[in-house]
Amino acid sequence: MKIKLGIITPETHMDYFRAIEEEMRPLCQFRFLTISNFRETTDIYLKNLDSVDGFVISGRMLYESIDKESLDDKVPVHILQDDENLLYRELFRLLVTEHGLDISRIYVDYAYIIESFSEFQQYLTHEGKPIDSGDLLKRVEIMLENHITLWEDEKIDLSITAFGHFVPELQKHGVRYILIRPTLENVKETISEIINEITILKLKNQRAVVACLSAITEQPPSEEQLHELKVLVGRFLDSMNLADTAQISEGFVRLYTTYGNFMRITSNAHNCTLLEYLEERISDKVKIGWGSGHEYFQANVNATKAHRQAEAFTGSCSFFIDENQKVVGPMRSMNVIQFSEQGDPEIIALAKRIGINNINLQKIMSYAEIMRTNKLSSEDVAECLSMTVRGANRILNKIEESKYVQTVFEKRDNSKGRPKKYYELLFLDNEGRKLSK
Repeated sequence: MKIKLGIITPETHMDYFRAIEEEMRPLCQFRFLTISNFRETTDIYLKNLDSVDGFVISGRMLYESIDKESLDDKVPVHILQDDENLLYRELFRLLVTEHGLDISRIYVDYAYIIESFSEFQQYLTHEGKPIDSGDLLKRVEIMLENHITLWEDEKIDLSITAFGHFVPELQKHGVRYILIRPTLENVKETISEIINEITILKLKNQRAVVACLSAITEQPPSEEQLHELKVLVGRFLDSMNLADTAQISEGFVRLYTTYGNFMRITSNAHNCTLLEYLEERISDKVKIGWGSGHEYFQANVNATKAHRQAEAFTGSCSFFIDENQKVVGPMRSMNVIQFSEQGDPEIIALAKRIGINNINLQKIMSYAEIMRTNKLSSEDVAECLSMTVRGANRILNKIEESKYVQTVFEKRDNSKGRPKKYYELLFLDNEGRKLSK
């Protein structure tokens, strides 16, 4: 199936895309989404989100005008960058060809966002309203107003802009302008990059994924209980408009799907909506193990392993193991812990020196990186390992005995009372990242 690209651009950039549309036709199909105002960008993005495989946006400022909360990270976005070299080249051309041109009477609207251009700004006009508003759309409106008012007040002889949607207004007011645009080669390169990324994502999304589900009861589940669980899974799939199937196998309900659907169900492996759905309808604890693989056999094996991880965790939960034995879970929040069943050789060696389980050490390190600190309390370790505080203290004492931790007492979040005891992990930096040797 041909890749569909949404091209968000002002009308002034259309000739670029038209020039290469025929060349790119065997690889992708363009959907032109022209804008006349930055305020339209978010609406255009959202209206076309479900009908394209990715977006190409003509300019960083145009991209910044999109409400970031509306961005879907499963749909790639590539930006045609504003090339500062093009601005320098144009200014040099003007100096060479127009000897009478006073460079201080040129208004360059986007020069202030180019760091390397700051030392040259003193030679250009800086009259007009200052562009210091925190609101992007307001800043863009001020830029356009400056172009027009400076021209009409005869304070400039030329405007240089990178915003194609300014052009109709500049023409309307008779402003002499130069529009800086990316080169045709840059456009081709950007489109080729996003096509490659989408192709890889499509292949990845077709990988096999299996979910192994159970509702924990005192007795092994009966056929009737498994059937009820299977029916609930089927209803969930219907509510998500997914055509996947669930089957009863080896005392579990197994859901057969694809990686793309798994990412949709779990909000990109952060929060499992299937678990939430079942929790609302089942009084027992729900355990879900997800596994991926290049074929369903491998996915099924990994799903069973992930279910064992879920069984070891307190309460209802959902875990995922991929084909590289990377474990993610519990998928109940944005702060999920990640570790590997195979393990990093350095971490395995460190765990052996300390005398604790390699998986537990990986979980502690992952939790520290999420919390962006190398100072954890006993309660922090108990939470990330799903164990009692007493059990966490035993592990922390082993780390302390091995000289890989030192205790500190701190107050946090303006808490009252005595400082709390924390364990500073000496093999992590202040941000909770593993220190290199």
